[in-house]
Amino acid sequence: MNKIPLDKETILNATEEVIRRFGPEKANISDVAKSLNVSHAALYRYYNGKTALWDAVTERWLNRMSAASIAILKEDTPADMKLFRLLEDFAEGKRLSAIDDPEMFANYIKVAHSSVEVIQKSIEEGINRIKESIAQGISEGLFFTESPYQAARAVYFATSAFINPNTFEDPNRKQNIEAVIHLLIRGLKNPDL
Repeated sequence: MNKIPLDKETILNATEEVIRRFGPEKANISDVAKSLNVSHAALYRYYNGKTALWDAVTERWLNRMSAASIAILKEDTPADMKLFRLLEDFAEGKRLSAIDDPEMFANYIKVAHSSVEVIQKSIEEGINRIKESIAQGISEGLFFTESPYQAARAVYFATSAFINPNTFEDPNRKQNIEAVIHLLIRGLKNPDL
């Protein structure tokens, strides 16, 4: 085999392409090695097996998906509007990825069932983004809560139903998402306003 210079990014790119070509159920580490024209043993210098490689691919995919929420947090808008947009993006991001990149979404679902660590990290990042928006709302006098982190956890889990693929085709999905988000934001509002 012709050896090419490898790095983690090259391997992750090749792995994504293999998953898209064969699907997450059939893709394997040998397919990745073949696509890079290296032995599969060469990949083990970077990733300790298929599970570690697939976890890394999923983590990178989740990080790309969260780019929009990071941008929302940087906007110069009141916290209630920011939180609304953040939660809407959270709910719709997974649905849109299932449509736009179905193989990688299927890989995410598969990893979600087997790799608690990758998914837990993603959940904590989501909770912390919500917490940041809630903390902004507290400093603006808009929101009231004694524990921004606990409130963020509650908000996260209240909206997490919308990342379930079973909800993606619901004709009332958009209005359901908006109703839940409005209810959550009203619950956070300072009662003195």
